[in-house]
Amino acid sequence: MAETQRALLAARISVDTDESTSIPRQLEKLHTWAQGLSYPVAGVVEDRSVSGSVDLPERPSMGPWLTEEGREKWDVLAVTTQDRLSRDDLHFMAFVKNVLDWGKTLVVLDDPSFDISTETGRLIAYAKATQAAAELRKIRQRVSDARDYLRRNGLYAGGITPFGYVYADSPDGKHYVLVPETKYAKLLKEISERVRAGVSTNQIARELNAKGVLTWRDYLRVLRGKDPKRRNGNALTEPKGTNWTPRVVQNVLKHPACAGFLAYKGEPYEDDQGNLVMATEYPILTHAEWQATVAAVKSRGVSNIRRTNQASLLTGVARCGSCGARMFCHRLKKTLATGEVKVYRHYSCTSRSKAMPCSGSARIPEDTLNEIFEEVLLSRLGELPEVVKVTEPGEDHTAELEQVTVRLLRLEKDYENGRYDDPEKEESYWRMHGNLTRKQKELKAKPVRPSVTRYVETGLTWAQKWGGMRTEERRDYLTGRDVRVYVWKGALLNASHGVVVFLGDLQELAKAAGLDSASVEGWQLNGWNVPAHWTNPELRDFPSKLVDTSVVPEVIDQLHQKFLSAPEGV
Repeated sequence: MAETQRALLAARISVDTDESTSIPRQLEKLHTWAQGLSYPVAGVVEDRSVSGSVDLPERPSMGPWLTEEGREKWDVLAVTTQDRLSRDDLHFMAFVKNVLDWGKTLVVLDDPSFDISTETGRLIAYAKATQAAAELRKIRQRVSDARDYLRRNGLYAGGITPFGYVYADSPDGKHYVLVPETKYAKLLKEISERVRAGVSTNQIARELNAKGVLTWRDYLRVLRGKDPKRRNGNALTEPKGTNWTPRVVQNVLKHPACAGFLAYKGEPYEDDQGNLVMATEYPILTHAEWQATVAAVKSRGVSNIRRTNQASLLTGVARCGSCGARMFCHRLKKTLATGEVKVYRHYSCTSRSKAMPCSGSARIPEDTLNEIFEEVLLSRLGELPEVVKVTEPGEDHTAELEQVTVRLLRLEKDYENGRYDDPEKEESYWRMHGNLTRKQKELKAKPVRPSVTRYVETGLTWAQKWGGMRTEERRDYLTGRDVRVYVWKGALLNASHGVVVFLGDLQELAKAAGLDSASVEGWQLNGWNVPAHWTNPELRDFPSKLVDTSVVPEVIDQLHQKFLSAPEGV
C-alpha cells in the first residue's frame, strides 16, 4: 500500500439540531489529523440524524463510499470515536471483515491502540463494539420507558404531530401537551361533518386541492419555518406541494387523536387499568362524533374505479346485464376518408379483458347511455328539494365494555393457570382485577343513547345540485348511493340496446324530500327498450303469446327482492 494514504473522513450524529456543533467538531479533528500526516482528503462523510444501529452501507452519506466504485477513491477511513462507526457489534465486525478484504485501514482518533490488522487488536475492538451495543440497548430502554411514562400521563411523546394539533408546554413546563391548531381544527370538524352527511372523501380531496389547502404535513413544515426553536437539523421548512388524496382524508379521520385520544401504533392507547388515555384536554371531535365519522368512512370503502383524465359519468355505475361485469368507457379514434379524425366512445363490458364468461357482452355509445340515465334521474328527482342525510351520533359504550370484559376474563384465566402465584405478582393481579372490575361497572352504568338521523334541505333543487357538479363529483355521488345502470344487447327484437336504471338510495332521499310512498312506487327499476315485465313484476302474472314472461334476468330478480325486503318509510 502506498505511504501517502487517501483519507475518507467520517462524522455521524444520531440527533441533529441547528444548535448542535458535533459534526463540525468531529470534522475539525479529522481534518487536523489528515493535515498532520499529509494525507489528501478523498472525501467527507456527514451522516446527520443517523442512528449508530443503522448498518454502514445503508447510511445516506457513507453508503456510496462503500460501493465498488466508491472504494476505489480512498485508502483509510477515519472517525473520531469507535461508536461513530457503529453501535451494533455484529454490523461492526462485519464491516471490519469487509475493510480487511478490501485492503483498507480504519483509524479511530481517540484510541491510538485501535488496530484491526492483528487478532488482539480485533478482539479489543470487538469488546468495545459490544460495550457500544450494550449502551445502545440501555439508551433504547430509557427512551422506551420515557415514552411509556409520557403516554401513561397523557403527555406528548414525540413522533408525527396528529392532524389539527400542535404541541405546547405542559403545565409543569417540563414536557409537551397537544392543543388544537385553530385553522386545521376547524377544517377537521368541517371534513368530519361532510363525510357524515354522505360526501365522498374523493370529492373532499379534490376540493381541498382545488382551493390550494396545504396537507397537514406541508402545513407543519410552514409552521416549523416560522418557529426557530423547532427547525431541527435538515427538517424541511417549505411545503413539498403534496396533494390530498381520498386515502389521506380517510387516514386523518380514522386517527384516534381526532377525538383527543393518545394513539400508539395507530390505535387508542390504554393505561394499566384499561382506560383510554387522552392526549389533550381539548379534543376536536367528541368520541361519538369520531365513531360516527369512522363508521361513515368504513361504510363507503375505497373506490376501485380507475381514474382517467377524461372522466365518464357512468364508469363504475354501468354494468353488463348478461354477466354483471362493470362497463368502462373505451375510446376509439378513426381517420375518415375526408381526413377528419373522429373519436368513438362506448361503454363496454369488461368480461373479455378479464377472461370472464358472458353470453351477451353489452356495448353502447357513451352519449346514448348518459342521456337515458339523466332523463330517468331528472324526471324523478329534478324538481324535488335536495336533502342530505345527517346522523347525529349517540352514546354507546358496548365496544369498550366488551374490551374490558375480555381483558378481565383473560386476567382471571392467567391467574387460574398460576401466572400470579408469586406474592408480589398476586398483589399486582388483585390491583388490576379491581381496576378492571370497577371500569366494567362504570361502563355498565353509563347510558346508551341511540344515534338520530335527520334529513336537511340544502336550499337547492336536485336539478340545480346536479347541474353544478362536475362529472367526477356526479359519479362519486351515484356510486356512494348504490345507483346502477344495467345494459343488455338486444333485450327487445329490433332494438340494439336495452337499459334498466336502478336508483338505489335516491328513493330514500325522495321520500325524505316530501314524496309519499305511493308517489315513488315504480322507482325501483326504470326500463328502456326492455320487456315491460322486467321492471313491472305484476305483468308476469299475465302470460303473452308474444313474450315469455317467465324469462327475467337474474339481476332484475335480485333487485326486486332487495326492494321487497327493504323497510317501509325513511
